[in-house]
Order: sequence, then C-alpha cells, then structure tokens
Amino acid sequence: MKDYVGENQRILDEWRADYIARNQHLYPNCPDLGAYFTPDGIMFKGIFEPLYNDEEKKAFWRWARKSSGEENQLWANAPLRILYLTKDQNTDGCVSWDVRSETFRYPDSQLCPKDMYLYSQNTFYRNLVYSLYGICATTPEQKKEYTFTNQEALNCADENIFARINCKKEVGEARCSNNLLDAAIRKDSNFLKEQITNLDADIFVCCGYSETVNETGNLMLNFLNTIGYNFEKEIEDWIYYDKDKNKIAINSYHLSYLSFNYDGMINAYYEFLKEHPEFVKHR
Repeated sequence: MKDYVGENQRILDEWRADYIARNQHLYPNCPDLGAYFTPDGIMFKGIFEPLYNDEEKKAFWRWARKSSGEENQLWANAPLRILYLTKDQNTDGCVSWDVRSETFRYPDSQLCPKDMYLYSQNTFYRNLVYSLYGICATTPEQKKEYTFTNQEALNCADENIFARINCKKEVGEARCSNNLLDAAIRKDSNFLKEQITNLDADIFVCCGYSETVNETGNLMLNFLNTIGYNFEKEIEDWIYYDKDKNKIAINSYHLSYLSFNYDGMINAYYEFLKEHPEFVKHR
C-alpha cells in the first residue's frame, strides 16, 4: 500500500524548509518563521483534544483532532477520495495551526466534542461540511437534498476520510486576492504539484471560482490542467471531467462565500453521476 501520509509529510517538511530559507532575510527578528507555514493534507481521524491559549489551561481555544495512525489505510480504501483545494489559512496575522486537526466545532466550548454542534456561524466550515455531505451521500440513484441538519453534516465529516490542501501555505488574513493566490501557486508550483498528485484524489473541490479568472474561472482548476490532468467542462460550469483518468473537478466558490450554492453544486454532481455511473462503480 502506498504511504500517502508519509509522502505528504515529506513534501511538507521540504516545502517548509524552503519557505524559511527564502523568507528569513525578510523577517530577521522572527524566531520561528516556520510557524507561519500551514501544514495540511488528509484530515486526522483520531481522538479529540482540547487546546488552550495559556499554560494554566484556563483560556480554552478550540477542539482539535489527533492522527489515529489509520489515515493512510482509510484514504487508500476510500470509495471516493475527496480533496478540497482552498486558498490559504485566515489567521488574522497569528501563527498557523494544522489544517488536518480541524473539527468544525464551536471553538470556545469545553463540552465533550461528541456533544457539540457544527460551528455554523463560521461560513467556511459550514459550507465545507455541507458540500462534503452532499457529495458523499449522492449516488447515481439518489441526490442528497438540502434537508439535513447541521449535526448530520458534522457526523459525515467526522466519519468520512477526506483531505484539504491550501494552495498558498503562508498564513493570510480575511481576503486572499486572485493576484496573491496566482503568485503563490506560480512560486511554489513544484511543491504544490507534488502534494496534489501524491494524494491521487478522485474528486477535486476547487474552492476559488471568480469571474475575473480566464479559462475555467478558477486558478486551482486551471493549475490542475497544467500538472497532468485534462479536465473539460461536463455539466454546466460546475463539473469538469478528465475522461482518461476518470476523475472530476468541481468548480466551486470560495467556502466563505455567503451565497455559496449547495443546490447548484450537488444538482450538477447528481446529473454527472446519472450520465457517468461508471465514475463511482469502477473503483
């Protein structure tokens, strides 16, 4: 079995070292520049742990999830390997955290994580778990209608293996412009290509559609077509299909977009599955 997790970590370690070497002269007084580099990949599926902002453990920060050690096997055996390609991590100027540890729960409650609800005020997290649930639960025979509860969507994210990669690894703030994202992708294209192709996803959810971007309207989807994929428009502007590799790319809005269109995405995905049932049956 391929070591997806180990290879991903090797790429991240080399990328982080390169990031520090290239940027140290810009921040000579920063003792740990690597803390502004964001690790990501296959989401952790181990136990939940509370994180604090102080040594006395009085200032609760958020719930995180540890690696179970089984992520590699889960990813290798997943019926569909789903990879979210996102812009960067909004830390509001603070240091990064490990994307793989995210739990999508209320960040300031010390209740048992299993008793907590989806942090639905966070638009990014809400749209991520909603779209994930829609993709996981839609088949060529049945579409997952937008009638589920927040808890049902959160349970799906808890139980299913999936991955997320930030195309810009340096932390950011509330907005990552197309110009900034494009520059980051170009600068680190070799590392990004390695990380994406290593995971060998079946579904790429490209979270960056913009009317101002040429070709597909999505810098992430455009990038995929430069690293060995051949995604062509299949269903409306949503679903792009690489027929030879039997993989799809979903041309999605940014997950923080307030008018994120669940129905548009899942309707198009359902129509694709009805036309191409082999996509899920030949795995």
